[in-house]
Amino acid sequence: MSDSEFETLQQLNREHLHHIWQRARNGELNILTEEEQRLAKVMLAHSDEYFNYFEFADVLGDHKFDPDSEVNPFLHITLHAIAEKQVEDRNPIEALQFYNSMLKKKCSRHEAVHLLAGILIHFLLPVLKERRKFQLEAYRKILREYKSRKPDKIIDLMEEEPDLINGEPDKKADRMLDEMQSALEDQDFGSVEEAQVFADAFADAKNREPVPEFLGLSPEQMYRLLYRPLRDTSDIVILNKNLSKEELSHIPVVKEIVYFLRRLGESQPLRATVKGNLPRAFAQELHETFADPRRSDYPIMSEEEDWKLIALRHILTMCGWIKKNKQRFDLTRAGKKLVDNGFGSEDFFHLLETYMLEFNWASRDSYPELYLIQQSVLFSCYLLHLKAKAYIHADELGKYFTETFPTVLNQVAGNSYTTPEQLVGSAFSNRFIEAFCEYFGFATIRREEKEKSWKVDRFVQTTPLFEEIFQWKLTQ
Repeated sequence: MSDSEFETLQQLNREHLHHIWQRARNGELNILTEEEQRLAKVMLAHSDEYFNYFEFADVLGDHKFDPDSEVNPFLHITLHAIAEKQVEDRNPIEALQFYNSMLKKKCSRHEAVHLLAGILIHFLLPVLKERRKFQLEAYRKILREYKSRKPDKIIDLMEEEPDLINGEPDKKADRMLDEMQSALEDQDFGSVEEAQVFADAFADAKNREPVPEFLGLSPEQMYRLLYRPLRDTSDIVILNKNLSKEELSHIPVVKEIVYFLRRLGESQPLRATVKGNLPRAFAQELHETFADPRRSDYPIMSEEEDWKLIALRHILTMCGWIKKNKQRFDLTRAGKKLVDNGFGSEDFFHLLETYMLEFNWASRDSYPELYLIQQSVLFSCYLLHLKAKAYIHADELGKYFTETFPTVLNQVAGNSYTTPEQLVGSAFSNRFIEAFCEYFGFATIRREEKEKSWKVDRFVQTTPLFEEIFQWKLTQ
């Protein structure tokens, strides 16, 4: 964005703020939009400090504030409003956690929001000035670290932080802004509101265009796959829930669940260990009956030595099929019904949704958290649908994943043995391909040991069950 374009945007923004201020000053909040009302309330809360700036905002459009000697009141209230919205929406959740931590440290609500905005500005300025991508994971990391700091030290400590933004300028944003500028050239707007409506419609249309990096999905579709999976994605994929008990009986996770519940029903009440785990004999029986294909066979002395078994118990609890009360494990009423009637289609899709959306995948391994691997599960299923109808190397699928979500590499650090790409690819293979797709019968994996190496090549192919369940509505 050129200096002249930035100044024009600045003028429009301040004229809009002046309009909001006039409505707020006259007590006309009810005719403003929800976002405008948020800004209006922030402006009223800061009116003692910035009354003159708000009153004459429409004629201050070309005034440049000196960051060394002046506070920019318009940037200040905008940041305040953004920070308040992050807390209210719990997005990211670390913003709410930081805010609550500051309240516990005797900050007022206003002071806590200001501290959050003081951190946020360090991440927003590179986006506004240099068109860099907003580094969400770095922002979340800083909030997690700083929630334990003393409030009066936070701003100074942030100034001492090394460069927080390492990303490259966002070329896609540059391209969109250039296209918007071209579209605006032949337009004649009678008001700021008209210009905003046009810009919103233009951005919405762009967000609905297919993007090669998203394997032909649009940004709008990708957003829904990531943030509204299974709830607002019926135009992208629907799940065929007409499955027979015979089909379900061959799925690895279903076999384990049916066996676990049957044996618990025969043994209940099953006394837990002092640590609250399954008793040793029961854990060993499950471990020996259902070996983890990702690991060589090994004996265990307690449930804690088998991550798959720990996960299974937690999943059964989350599904409402088992319970632990007074150090005893028992079947719930729903669990008894499942044992009596058999594992049906309704049970499977309850299990599937619980595993996809509620259970923490990262609890099954020692990789970094990398929540995006779980969050993008529907996109990864789409990737599998496109690329794994015939056997494909797991590393190739991991490469597609990191090319689609390159910022995930910022969450890990390489070492002398592996690169960030290899580490993320390995975590993707472990969690999505093996612990989800293979476990749920959606993929078969052909494992080939390398000569003179401990490494194993994994080749992945979708199963008929996967293609039967996931009914994609998209055309390539």
